[in-house]
Amino acid sequence: MHQQQMNNQQRAKIYVLQGQWEEFCIGYVQIVHTDGATFIRCILETQKKQCCNLVQFGHLITNKEEQCLNLKVNPETIYEFQGDNIIQWQESEINLDIAISFIDSRYALEIWNQLQKRHFRYDDIESTYPILPSQQNLEAILSQISDSPELIIQKITNDPRNQFMEAIKRIFEDAEIQSNYHVLEQLHYVIRSLIYIKNESVMKSLLSEKYYMTLFGIMEYHSENKGPQRVSYRNFLKNQLRFHKITEFEEETIEKIHFNYRLSYLKESVMAYYLYIEDPLYNEFNFYIHENNSKILESLLIHHKDQFEKFLEKIMDDFEVKCKFINEFFLQFKPFLAIKQLNDAFLDIITQANLLKILYQNTLLKVQQQLSSQVCFTTLQITIMIANQNQQYLQDFLINNHDIFWQCMEGLLFCQVNNLNNIIIDIVEIICSNPTVQKQCIEWLRRCLLQPLNFSAALVLQELVQWICQQQKSITQDLVILSNYILNILIQQSKQQIKDKFLLMSGLKHFKYISTTTISEILKPYCNSLVLLAVSKRMDGILEGQIKDILKFIKLKNNLSQHLILIVKTLNCQNHHLFVRLLDQNDQIVDGKLIIDYSRDYEDSEEHQEQQVVLEKEDIKLDFSKIIRRRKEDEEEDDETHLRDQKLSGIIFGESCFKRIKPDDD
Repeated sequence: MHQQQMNNQQRAKIYVLQGQWEEFCIGYVQIVHTDGATFIRCILETQKKQCCNLVQFGHLITNKEEQCLNLKVNPETIYEFQGDNIIQWQESEINLDIAISFIDSRYALEIWNQLQKRHFRYDDIESTYPILPSQQNLEAILSQISDSPELIIQKITNDPRNQFMEAIKRIFEDAEIQSNYHVLEQLHYVIRSLIYIKNESVMKSLLSEKYYMTLFGIMEYHSENKGPQRVSYRNFLKNQLRFHKITEFEEETIEKIHFNYRLSYLKESVMAYYLYIEDPLYNEFNFYIHENNSKILESLLIHHKDQFEKFLEKIMDDFEVKCKFINEFFLQFKPFLAIKQLNDAFLDIITQANLLKILYQNTLLKVQQQLSSQVCFTTLQITIMIANQNQQYLQDFLINNHDIFWQCMEGLLFCQVNNLNNIIIDIVEIICSNPTVQKQCIEWLRRCLLQPLNFSAALVLQELVQWICQQQKSITQDLVILSNYILNILIQQSKQQIKDKFLLMSGLKHFKYISTTTISEILKPYCNSLVLLAVSKRMDGILEGQIKDILKFIKLKNNLSQHLILIVKTLNCQNHHLFVRLLDQNDQIVDGKLIIDYSRDYEDSEEHQEQQVVLEKEDIKLDFSKIIRRRKEDEEEDDETHLRDQKLSGIIFGESCFKRIKPDDD
C-alpha cells in the first residue's frame, strides 16, 4: 500500500485574526477523517501562539508523537478562496477567523475544491485511524476498534512507546481521581472491545507488567459491579496474591507464567459474569494458555531439570507453599505428559528426587497422627497422574514400597476426608491390572473389612471387591470371603433400630451384584436380613429401589428364590408389597398348575449369562422419567432407582478455582 509522507506541497502558514492577522504556526495541512468526522489537520512544524484546539497526535507510520491543530469541517461553514493560495473561513466553534496560506497554489486549489464540493480524498493512512484516546473521544475510539481492528492492533503492537495504552492509563487514573464514572464505564467497554479483538499480541500488552493493573482496575467499573459490594480485583492482585519462584527461569518464561495466571484470572473471575463457556473468546483464551503451558513445561523439565529435581527433593521444606505449586503443576501440565520427551524427563526427575517415597512417608505420618493434611491430597494427586500415564512405573514402585503404600491407602480410606475415596478407587483399579499387585490388594481389602466400617469406606471397599470379581474369569475363594464380609453389613444393620442407610447401600449393592453371578448360593444366609430390612418402616426410598432390583434378579435363580419365599412366609411377610409378585409366581407352581420352567436348564448357560449382564446394565440406570412421574394405582410397582457415586477425575483443584477470590499462589 502506498504510504504518502508529508511533503512540501502540504506546507503552509496558518494565521488567526485577533484585531489583525497574526501568524499562528507553520505546518503540514491535510484533510483527514477521524473520530467520525472530517477535519482540516495541520501537523505543526513551528508554533508561535497557543490554541485551545491543539491536540496530541501519534503517527501510525513513524510512531512519532507530534502536535497538531484539528479544525472540524462543518457543512454550514463557508470557505473562501483568496488570491491563488489562501483559504479563509470563520471557525464557529472557537469563534475565530482563520486563514491558511499554502506554499503550493495547486495544492491550495485542490483542498478548496474538496471543501466546496464536500467530496474528500483521504490520502493519508491516518485518515482512518483515531488520534490518541482522550476523555472526549472514547465513543469514537470504540467505533474505530469495531470498524478497523487491524489498525488498532498495528498501533498497539508496533509502537515501542505504546502511546495508545499510555493514553488509556492516563485517562483511567484521571477519571478515578475525578470520580467520573461515565468515563470509567466507557473505558470498560473500550477494554472489552480490545479483548474481543481476539489478538494474542494485544492481550499480552493488556496483561503486561506495565498495564495489567490498569486493565483489572478498568474492569472493576462494569455496570453490574456497583455499590459497597463492588469487587476489587486490584486488591486481590496487590495484597493477597503471592508469586513464589521455584527456580530461575528466563525472563521470557516468567512472562508466560504471569500471562497465564492473569489471563486465567480474567477468564474465570473477572469476565465470568458475561463470558459463557461456548464463547469463542473462551476457547481463544484456553488456546493461549495451552500453548504457553507447553513451553513452560519444556523449560522446566528439560532446560531447568537439575533445579526442579532439587526443588522436589526438598519438597517437605515449606511444604504448604510447594504443595500448592505441585497441585497446580499437575492440574495445568497433566495433558502434556502424553508427549514422550516430556514424560520421560518427568519420570527421570521424580525418580532421582525419590518423590513418591518422600510423599508416602509423610502421608503415613500424618495418617498415624490422625491429621488431615495437604500432603494427603498431593500424594494421591501425583499418584493418580503417574498411574494414568505410567502404570508400569507405579507398579515397579510397589515392588519395594508396597507396605507403606497399602498402609497409606488404609489410613486415607478411613480418615473420612472429602474427595479422597474416588481417587483411591481410581488408583487401585489402575494398578491392579498386575496380578502380583492384585494379590496385595485382596489382602489389603481383607484387612480393611475386618475393621469397623464407616459408610464411605464400605462403599469404596464394595466397589473394589465387585470390580476385582468382574476382572476374574471365576470368582476365587478369597473373593467369596471378602463378599461375605460385605454382606455381613446386612445382618448387622437389620438388628439396629436406627439404620445407617449409606452403610446399608454398600451391602445391598453387593447382594444385587452377587445375585447375578455363579456364586449366588452364598446369599442364602443373608436372605433373612434382607426380608427384615425390606419390611422395616424406616426403609429409605432409594434402598427400597435397590431391594426391588435384587428381587428381579432373584426370580431368575430358582433355588435362591424358593429359599427367600420360605423365609418370607416364615416371617409372615407375604402380604408386603415388595414380595407379592414373587409369591404369586411361586403359588402357581405350588397349586399344581403345569408350568414348564426352563430357567433351571439354562441358568448357567453362556447365553443366559449374557442376558443377565444386559438386564443388569439396564436396571442400574437412573431412570429420571420414572422417578418424577406419578404412579397410577393399577400400575405394577417396578420403578427403580440406583445410587451411583459421582467419580472425580482425580483433579483436586478445578478450572474454576479463581471464582472464589481468596489468597492463593501464582
